[in-house]
Amino acid sequence: MKGRGLPLLLLLLALPLGADDGTIEFSADSMSGTSGKARETTVLEGNARVRVGSLSISGDRIELSGKDFRYVKASGGVKGEDTDKGFSFSSDAVDYDRDSEVAVLRGNADLEDSKNDVSAKAALISYNRKTEVALLQVGVRLIRKNIDCSSGFALYRRAVSLLELSGNPLVKRGSDEFKANRISVDLDTERISLDGSVSGSLKESAETEEKKPESEAPAPVPGESGAEPSGQGVIDE
Repeated sequence: MKGRGLPLLLLLLALPLGADDGTIEFSADSMSGTSGKARETTVLEGNARVRVGSLSISGDRIELSGKDFRYVKASGGVKGEDTDKGFSFSSDAVDYDRDSEVAVLRGNADLEDSKNDVSAKAALISYNRKTEVALLQVGVRLIRKNIDCSSGFALYRRAVSLLELSGNPLVKRGSDEFKANRISVDLDTERISLDGSVSGSLKESAETEEKKPESEAPAPVPGESGAEPSGQGVIDE
């Protein structure tokens, strides 16, 4: 089946696959391939969109392949949203496996977690809808309210609001900064755990400065001159 210049092509396929409701819905300006199971690949072009349960993915081009269209590959201004899980995303391209429910966002990947008020960016983001765990790689930046994190790699566990950073991680909490080989952040409590080559800076508030006696010296920060370096640390709000 092949169509060009059609108004809007809309197909509904009853496919018993994955944890979705068994239906994949897709639309586009044109389509090449087949809507049946004899052929393995169907290509949607122009305002292409696919919906699998509560997850929708759109892009300039979407390719469906595998048995029962298990694999969804989108490219060109890709955007997506999961209304049930409470997150949206954008990237240059995305690969989604309907069976494992793993989405891999490639190039300028941006994940917006509206459920937990978290914004995350990286060159590559792999997100598992079943476990609600996101692996972020290269140029990672994650922000939640008062917390601003950057690193080479990060593991974000949405269900428990826990972030694990490695690869020259830097965490900013307000005016305070923390560095270490590995940093864990509880995004709910803003509790920060540092491990290996710990350093940082803490800035007291103006109110604290006014109440502090003149003779009282500020406590040394681990890793700064005059302080003993520490291999571990836990910082509470």
